[in-house]
Amino acid sequence: SPHVHTQFCDGQSTAAEMVQAALQAGFVSLGFSSHAKQDFELAYALDEAREQAYIAEVNRLKRLYADQLVIRLGMERDYYATADRSLFEYTIAAVHYIRQGEGYVGVDGDAQALARDIRTHYQGSGFAFVQAYYALLGRYVRMYKPNIIAHFDLVEKNNRRLKFVDSGSAEYLKAAKEAMEEAFEGCRLLEVNTGAMARSGAETPYPAPELLRFWRQLGGQVILASDCHLAKDIAFGYEEGLSCIRKAGFDRVQYLGTSGNLFETAAI
Repeated sequence: SPHVHTQFCDGQSTAAEMVQAALQAGFVSLGFSSHAKQDFELAYALDEAREQAYIAEVNRLKRLYADQLVIRLGMERDYYATADRSLFEYTIAAVHYIRQGEGYVGVDGDAQALARDIRTHYQGSGFAFVQAYYALLGRYVRMYKPNIIAHFDLVEKNNRRLKFVDSGSAEYLKAAKEAMEEAFEGCRLLEVNTGAMARSGAETPYPAPELLRFWRQLGGQVILASDCHLAKDIAFGYEEGLSCIRKAGFDRVQYLGTSGNLFETAAI
């Protein structure tokens, strides 16, 4: 998995515990991707000191397990993050927040807080919020050119609870697909993310099947990611994830490379 969180940010396991879980699961490579340094909501992300400690610990584990597992140092970088990408081997781009005035709307945070924010900042329109999310995500990926795009339809996490928009509607799909087209200009690799299956009761991974099919039609590639916050979930939902990938029409996936290349391809 290229997408793993530890106690350096909002994960519940140590980096060493993640490595042990990856070895037990038969992984050939593992990528750490702490939430990148930012200057707000520091409980969820790295600060200056934790960033340095995180880099040092991942590099220590790289050396310690060099003959058993390829370990790579990455970050999950939000649009509003302040981290320097040159310190990391790869970047996963995500939008967890939308700035509104002096504060931020949390896309996948507390559901009731989001419900209030939709009333306050989007005139009660869940679709206006969704439009803002997808517009920001598409623009960010096009401009920043990350290595991987994170949980594309992250708005679905709280939409499952609040039902503020019909994610099967033509207007929703139009907003999401237009963002995908724009994002494709900056990155061709999308994660199929099983994290919500492990943590918030989702039955399928991100993105939804129709969006995954559309990504294939665009010519995009996919990588399976657990977005793991707890070591025992290192490969949670991978069978379902691979099934969704096949059903969308893909016959191969990318994975973190074990040779000189950051990514390599496997047939499925």
